[in-house]
Parts: sequence; structure tokens; C-alpha cells
Amino acid sequence: MISKRHDDLRMLLQALAEFLDISDTQYDAAVSHYKAVGEWLNEENSSIVKHDPNIYSQGSFRLGTMIKPISDGDEYDIDLVCELKNLRKGEVSQKQLKDMIGDRLKENERYRKIIEECNRCWKLKYSDATRFHMDILPAIPADTVDDISPTTDPELSFSAILITDKELREWQRSNPIGFAEWFKERMRAQFEAMRMLVAKSLRATVEQIPDYKVKTPLQRSIQILKRHRDIMFSDDIDDKPISIIITTLAAHAYNNESDLIDALLNIVSGMPLYIEYRDGVTYIPNPTNPLENFADKWNPKKHPRREEKFRQWLEQVQTDLDVALRADDLHDIIKKLKPRFGDNLINKVATTTFPDWRSSAGVSATLAPQISISKPIKPWGK
Repeated sequence: MISKRHDDLRMLLQALAEFLDISDTQYDAAVSHYKAVGEWLNEENSSIVKHDPNIYSQGSFRLGTMIKPISDGDEYDIDLVCELKNLRKGEVSQKQLKDMIGDRLKENERYRKIIEECNRCWKLKYSDATRFHMDILPAIPADTVDDISPTTDPELSFSAILITDKELREWQRSNPIGFAEWFKERMRAQFEAMRMLVAKSLRATVEQIPDYKVKTPLQRSIQILKRHRDIMFSDDIDDKPISIIITTLAAHAYNNESDLIDALLNIVSGMPLYIEYRDGVTYIPNPTNPLENFADKWNPKKHPRREEKFRQWLEQVQTDLDVALRADDLHDIIKKLKPRFGDNLINKVATTTFPDWRSSAGVSATLAPQISISKPIKPWGK
């Protein structure tokens, strides 16, 4: 039987994750901006139009795990790929590719004023009310045997790309579309069920519900974990666990739980099981390219404590969840969440979820609907 503490904590964390979402206005503005970039790159007189430029999102924006920054004044990162689909690595160098895209962007008066070169990408620093900047990563298709890992699922390898990096001589592999497909497959049972629920509540067809309107317990769990990380490592930025590691391990550990607390508990306890060791090296393989190690920056010589701090952070999340589930009452849960997620945010969440929480010791509320799937799909043969 699910306890009242479990229900209260679930409702608070669900509301917390919703507060961390970017607004529909911000989402629409981001899409509008990157579509405008794509149109500029593809104009008839564009110097790169013959190479068939294709711009698309990647990272947390594409996965539905993006969160607001801690400070209201901080900017959002929108990660994009600009893939020149008609070019191959034998026809262009990394520098030439990056310059081709950068030069075309600089031909636009607006972009010329806000563009900045980074190690791998071009950054467009917008100054409007949406407060975000776009990182545009130059890329070309990876369509040779050498560029695609032989252990990659054939259904995912079609979207593999090669990307630029000023500090590395060799082209780097990536596959943001393939990763997004793998990620979606890990939560497919809940995603499809929740999409149907959203469609029913809006009296719409399933096809009318865009992906970004559906948030599964996996996506919500990752958002919660990322904010917990941001707070815990606010004074230790250098060793802060990177989002791709959190996302990959969480997706592996998720088993299509319908309840947010169950999902969080299972994810946090299961994430370490997917950390591998190969010849003494810590390895977290990219699911779409197992030769790529997401933990390559956990080099014990350069960063001796990164893995240790990651494991300590997971232990802290586990402890915080256990403590909250053993809290005396709703007020005690709220008190225990504040140092982990921020006083102001938790006060907003608590007031929205339980309007009279400050004046009552016990609060009853209508629980959000849960989707129960007795035999969830287990992708990848798990």
C-alpha cells in the first residue's frame, strides 16, 4: 500500500519538475529561432545551400529533459546540429566545415552581432526576453565503416555524424538523433500511454499531441536529478556530473515505472550498475556508439575524484529520498527538500500543490492519475 508520505512526496516532486520546465512561449521561441537559422542557411543565394544544410535540435531540448537555470538571470542553452548532408570527410576538413557555416551565419546582420566561436560550435547569444543562446554544431554524415561502430544497432547508425573540434585532429563521432531514438525506446510504454491520456484530456487525437507535451517519469526523474546536482555542486562546478552521463544511466535503469517515486528510487539504485570498467578505465558507453566513452573525462590522473563524487552524489540522492519518505508529515517533507532544491523553489512548489500547507499540519489533495502497465516493454533485450 502506498503511504501518504509517498503520495505527498510524489506530488511535490511532480510539481517541482513542472516548475523546472521551460514555458511554452520559450519553447516556441526556440523553435522559431532555429527554424529561422535553417531558412537562412538554405536560402537560394546561400554559399552552402548546395551541400543541403539540415539543422536540428539535440541534447536536453530534444529529449524533453531541459530545466531552468537556478538563477532567473541565467541563460538557457539550446543545442543544435547543422549537418551538411552532401559533404563527406574526404571533401572537407574540420576547419573548412566550421568556417563554411560560420561565414554564412556572419553574412546575416543580426547573427553577425551575436555570434561567438567556441571549441566545437558556433554560439548565437540572443538578447531577447527568452534568455537563451544557441550552440550550433557543424557536422557531416558518418557513412563509412570506419566512422560507424560495428556494434551499433543498424536502426540507429543511419543518423551517425562526424563533428568538428578545434582541439582534436581526428573527426569526432556523434549521433544525437540515434541517441534520442534509443532514449525514447527506453520509455516507450509509458510515453505512449501518457500521450493517449493527454490526448483524451484535451479531446484530441494522439497524433495531435506533440512529443514535448508528454513527460514520462523517466524525463521527470532526470529533471529532478539535474536540479539536485546543480544545487549540490553549486560550489564545485569542475566536478559536477555531466548531463549526458545522468541521462544515459537513468535511461538504462528505468523500467517504465508509472509512479514517479518508484521510478526515482529504481533509477538511483540502478544507475551504478551500468558503469563499466575496461582495462582499468571507467566506461559509460554511448548506446548508439559503444566505442565512445561518456566518462572519458573521469581520467583519474587529471580528475581523480570525479567518479567518487558522482557516486557520493547518487548516495546523497538516495538518502534524501529515504529521509523524505520517513518524514513526520507534509511540513517535514517540505523542510527536508528545501536544502536540496532551494528554498524559494520548494516554497512555490508547496504553495501550488498544497495551497494551505503553511496553516495546516495535514493536507489532503486529489492525486494525479497514474498509468499502470503490468508488463512493460523492455527494449534492448532487457
